[in-house]
Formats: sequence, structure tokens, C-alpha cells
Amino acid sequence: MVEFKDGFAAAQERAIAAYREWPRKSFAEFMELVPIPDHICKQGKDIKRFMSRQPAWLEGKELPWDVLFQNIKGPRPRHTGLGVFGGCVYAQASLAAARAVEEEERQQKEATGEAKPRPGIHSIQGIFTKPGLGDRPFVFDVCGIMSARTFSGCRVDVRQPKQPSSNPAGPFPDSDAGLPLNDICFSCITTFKRPADGADDVQSPESAQKRYADILSQRAPDQWEPAPLSDIDIITSLFPGAGHGAFPMLDMYKVDMSEYNENKEVPDRRQLILYRPIKPVPKDDVNGHIACHAFEADRNGLTMLANQLGYGFNMGMAASLSYSFFVHTNPQDAVMDGEGWWIQEINWPRVGASRGMLESRIWSPDGKHVASAFQDGIIVPARAPREARRTKL
Repeated sequence: MVEFKDGFAAAQERAIAAYREWPRKSFAEFMELVPIPDHICKQGKDIKRFMSRQPAWLEGKELPWDVLFQNIKGPRPRHTGLGVFGGCVYAQASLAAARAVEEEERQQKEATGEAKPRPGIHSIQGIFTKPGLGDRPFVFDVCGIMSARTFSGCRVDVRQPKQPSSNPAGPFPDSDAGLPLNDICFSCITTFKRPADGADDVQSPESAQKRYADILSQRAPDQWEPAPLSDIDIITSLFPGAGHGAFPMLDMYKVDMSEYNENKEVPDRRQLILYRPIKPVPKDDVNGHIACHAFEADRNGLTMLANQLGYGFNMGMAASLSYSFFVHTNPQDAVMDGEGWWIQEINWPRVGASRGMLESRIWSPDGKHVASAFQDGIIVPARAPREARRTKL
């Protein structure tokens, strides 16, 4: 880490004083998807096209870097990755698939008069291929790949225009979808399942609420630290207590698990994140709720693993390669109703071949294991430890 002289403490005080409350978009604002009609862009037979309306969130963007380093010469720590937060495109891609399926359901109901139980997202299996850019929309091409009585699936390919939007701060105009598009930056298969009664309902006998009751009882959920804007040791040490920034849709709090994890090997360590919507998501939009859970589960997982591995002040790269999300219950069980706090229970069972594995369990406020997420990504330290640099303030 860069060594600073005594003046750095004063610079850090100025940076902390510069923290401010940022406007935070709700689910309805941030996840807005616009269906793109054929007269704007011919997307091909059996393909439904959607476009995001708002810029994706960029980790660490709201931190007051200029205030902290205004009198410092020389290189600064890199505070963001190459692209925007991948959970944005992941959640919106699955929601675009859901909107396409919901429209088909509506049309079938109008044609036949038959009302069927509404299908909910069952799984999202995605691959990240290029970093996303924040100054232009994502364009989602949804194509059905199979449809049965209770189970169906769609493929979603996501691209971005080759040029920035005419309104890069958003909302993006519909015409952006007609611009020449770059190569695929994300692709996923999203499957859907209609609600069904099951003969059995089995889960771990101890929910996260029971297993970690002693820790969770130490303070109220919103008295833990807000999930860091970029959860890597070098950044959190520079900007302690930075708050939520402009992170959209959800309040997320990181439980202090340091005592629990002490003297445990990395695969045996755990991290708990408590979360709920900043504004209510419509109760009847079950797929919107599931997309929120998938959005939440993607945040900071690999960088937290970097900290656990000791790369927090010597970070080389952390980048998602693939991410799978599975809902184990009927979709209605994923609805975030009321003021209850949901729990993401995280562990890292395997690291090898310059990759790390992240596993999450999503627990409802009443202790039901609703969903699981599995993420594999590149995680490597810098090629050589960064030499300390003397910098003048």
C-alpha cells in the first residue's frame, strides 16, 4: 500500500467530511426495461428485444477520491474494475426473460380464457464475456428455447451500443437500441417453473438466524456497517464508513464476522449480509423480487474472498466468469414483504487455478432457505507485492 506522510490523516478527514447522501433509485426506477418495437430495430424472428433505461451502477464511483488525493502526486490505488457492477446486467437479463414470458402468458390467457398459475424464475445461469460500460444501455435479446406444461426456458444475449448514448447520464432514449451493437457482453439461460405442491420440504434444520443468533443479536440489522461500495481492504481502509453511496434498490448491511472466522481456514469462514428493498417492490411482481435477490447475491463476493486470501492490499484481478442462481421454492416465497430482513450467507469452498468459488444461501426473514447462488471467477494477487511509495501532500 502507498505510504503517506502525516498529512494523509488530514486528507482522510477532509474526504470523510465530503461524504454525502446520494440519490438512490428504487426497483421501479433502476430496473426499468423498455420493449423495443420492430420499427426501431429488426431483431429477428421469435426474438423479443428490451433495453435498460438507466446507467448501471459502478462500484466505488461515489467515493470522494479527488478530495482525498487532491494534493498527492503520483499513482493512486485503482478503485474500480474495468466495468460496471455485473449484478446489474445479470438481474436485468433475467427480468427481460421474465417480461417476455409474462407477455406470452397474457396473450395466451386473452386467446383461451384459461388462467394458469404464473411461472416464476427458477434458475439463471450466466456467463460474463466483456466488461459493461455505464454510459450506454444494455440491449437484451430474448429467445425462447423450450416450453412445457410447467417448465420453460429462454436464452438472453446482451450487447451494448458501440458508441455512448446521446444522454449518457440516463434515461437512455429508445433510439439507442437502434445503434450498431458491440459483441455479446453477457449471456444467460433463464428457466421458469410454475408453482407446485411437493410431497416433501426439507432444508437444514438450523437456519442462518438460528446458527448465528449470538452474533446477529449483538445489534439491530441497520446498525451493522453498510456493505462497502468496493469491499477490498485497501479501499475500505482509505474510506471508512462511506455508507451506501448511490447503490440502488436495496439496503445491504455487512455483519462483522471477524471473531467467528478467527483461526478458521478460508473454506470454513462465513460472511452474512442483511438486506431488504429501500422502497417496496410490487407484491404481484414475483419475478422482480427474484431478480432483486440475484442482484444482491452478486455484490462484493469475489473481493471479499480476496480479503480473506490476504490480497486486500495487493489486488491483481477479481472478475466473474460464470454465475448460477437457483430458486428452491415456489416463487411467492421470494417476495420481500414487510420490514423483515433477508440474509445472504456466504462461503468460499474452493480456490485454485487462479479462480475462486463463491457459494451463497438466501434465507427469508422467517428462516426459509429460498435460493442458492454459485459463482466462479478469476481471483489473483498482483504479480509482485506493490512497493511502498513516498508521496508528498
